Amino acid sequence: MKKLYLAAGAVSVAAAAAGRRGDRLTRLVKPALMPLLAAAVPGVRRSPVLLAGLAGGWLGDVILMGAAGRSDDPSVRARNLNRGSAAFAVNQAAYIARLWSQGHRPTRTAVALRLPVLVSGIVTAATGARSALPAAVGYGSLLATTSTLAADEGETTPAAVGGSLFVLSDGLILARQAFLTGDRPLVRVLDGVADGLVMATYVAAQLLLVEAVAGTPGERPRD
Repeated sequence: MKKLYLAAGAVSVAAAAAGRRGDRLTRLVKPALMPLLAAAVPGVRRSPVLLAGLAGGWLGDVILMGAAGRSDDPSVRARNLNRGSAAFAVNQAAYIARLWSQGHRPTRTAVALRLPVLVSGIVTAATGARSALPAAVGYGSLLATTSTLAADEGETTPAAVGGSLFVLSDGLILARQAFLTGDRPLVRVLDGVADGLVMATYVAAQLLLVEAVAGTPGERPRD
């Protein structure tokens, strides 16, 4: 089942990179990602928290792939991003709950590395996409918390890498919102490249985090 998830993820990456030409394929494949991930990791089915979290991720996927996400009106794209982020907040809350239950705790190093990233995201929104500030501040804080907790044993563990990739993925979304506006040919190309990177990092991040938190609460999964 993991191979199916990765295959669907690869198709979603290619469709995202194709820009508007790939939107129809995105709408067919992307909604399957979270259900496939839930089926691929056995521990998910035993955890109502994780099931709820992936349901939030599924809803966020559906919202963000809508036509409003490609609008040439920045305010329309920002409202769509805020709605999608509200759904993904459930996803991050589930990861935070599971990481905490497994004994993950924030460290000074992890906080010090992630606080500037959170602040830069808020500044980016404030200067280039003020309408997206709710996503940058509210959802961004939850995402930073997930990434911080996941990195309490270092930056190279699967959980930490997953958390960092999720930060990168959503940072790219915010950068697209703030800087890649308009319908010029170069902007369309760059937007497709950025969207493909968003999907690639997102697919990997979700898998790494789910596998990391799907163990029994109070006990971290072992290799």
